[in-house]
Amino acid sequence: MKTGILLYDRFSEYELSVVLSVLTQGNKEKVFIGLNSSPVKGEAGLTCIPETTIDQVDLSEIDSIVLPGVDDFRHLVEAEELFTFVRKVAEQNAIIAAISSAPIVLAKAGVLSGHNYTVGVSLEFLSESGIFEAGNYIDGPLVQDRNIITARGSYFVGFAVAFGRKLGLEFNPNWYK
Repeated sequence: MKTGILLYDRFSEYELSVVLSVLTQGNKEKVFIGLNSSPVKGEAGLTCIPETTIDQVDLSEIDSIVLPGVDDFRHLVEAEELFTFVRKVAEQNAIIAAISSAPIVLAKAGVLSGHNYTVGVSLEFLSESGIFEAGNYIDGPLVQDRNIITARGSYFVGFAVAFGRKLGLEFNPNWYK
């Protein structure tokens, strides 16, 4: 089984750095998934080429996904194909990890419903967006609720360690201190 790493324009590279290291240490297969097959440029300018797309990936090979945040979410607000993909992954009871602004994708897809979460957006956006269940918001750096892990962007190391542990990987968390 593989972990799908979602790539979309303006993704936050640093939020993936430790996750990728934990997955590599734990010998976990990864597949880099784009919204389409075009190269994707992160917020710091790193260009990545997806190995597959959300329409082409074999979901039977995916047991987990990671969604990085973005520095400007507006281009993903209407990405219905992304929300559909996330719903399909959630229906398989996969482990879903979303950091920084990426829980917006989970909320838009409807998979945060009934789950506790945190998110790296303003409380004003949280209440005005109408997509989050306010009663399930936890004001903390990391929240794990069943198969969903959410974190604020600045907690990217703890996020990666929690994800690796949830997957049952063998890795050295002290490497990241």
